Amino acid sequence: MKKSYEAELESYYNEPVPIMLVKDNWKYKDDLTVTLNGTNYQIKRGVPVNVPRKVALVIERSHKQELEAEKYIESLKA
Repeated sequence: MKKSYEAELESYYNEPVPIMLVKDNWKYKDDLTVTLNGTNYQIKRGVPVNVPRKVALVIERSHKQELEAEKYIESLKA
């Protein structure tokens, strides 16, 4: 039973999901490199790509942390 659950969980996190990263000519112009458990993923900006769900979750969490940091900096300015 436990191995079945672990295999199902592994399959879920490795399932390909589509993402598209914002591209501009200033802060978000270069490709994004995500390193997860010793594996590097280079993700092109401005085009839809499929990445493992675990990579998409890392990017999402990183983005949320960035937004929280910006809110904190703004609160210090006020």
